[in-house]
Amino acid sequence: MRTLLFFFFLCAPAWAAAQVINTDRPDQTESSAVVPLGSFQWECGFSSTWQPGFGGNIRSMALPNSLFRVSILDGFELRVVHQLDRISQHSFGSDDVLAEGTSDVQIGTKIQLFQKEGSKTEIAYLGHAVAPSGESGLSDYDWGMVNKLCISHDVGPDWALGYNLGYDLANGRGVATYALAVGKAINEKLGLYFEPYGEIDGGAHSASFDAGLTLLTSNTWQWDISYGTGLNHRMNYTAVGFSWLVLPNR
Repeated sequence: MRTLLFFFFLCAPAWAAAQVINTDRPDQTESSAVVPLGSFQWECGFSSTWQPGFGGNIRSMALPNSLFRVSILDGFELRVVHQLDRISQHSFGSDDVLAEGTSDVQIGTKIQLFQKEGSKTEIAYLGHAVAPSGESGLSDYDWGMVNKLCISHDVGPDWALGYNLGYDLANGRGVATYALAVGKAINEKLGLYFEPYGEIDGGAHSASFDAGLTLLTSNTWQWDISYGTGLNHRMNYTAVGFSWLVLPNR
């Protein structure tokens, strides 16, 4: 039972997700499962990110970031990402707001590519179009694209493995992305994960690492907390959030 419950957290098969919530947060690795047919899922988080900047430290806060997921066809979901941001610079004891408001909205889909009963591997494609809709200082001012191949494996009792390979388009250039999440069930409700992830933009490689906990309080409600840091660059973040699955009436 513990194996199944935690497997839902990271890379659950869609045939079982109709009974227990499966989320894409809080890790950077998107799961290979889609939400159940006819259902709606809201994943919401609040985060604070610190980075050094010229003239003072930069703090970015998501207040909140939301992912809305709805399935209208079996193995196919529509997705919308919406985020409210506040970016400030802290220097000499003062905190100056640099930008505040809505960031660029993302609209996309996740499509199940491979899923077979009895197989320990599952594959999906995730694609988002990024619309230049954000406030000044929070927008890329151009259309972009997020692309990910999402793969997961059942690797044994109480363990799960998921990883993404991606290629994003932003500001007329390509950025390669990767993430690898390893999950462990602590008990029937509590799960732990750790994850290296990063991106390659031209010749620059930014490598990071995060870890977190999830708490399943019902079959349709999950809480989470996570912390991440840069490995070859200065950055750290903390985040808390929740996810809610609304199943269709049958």
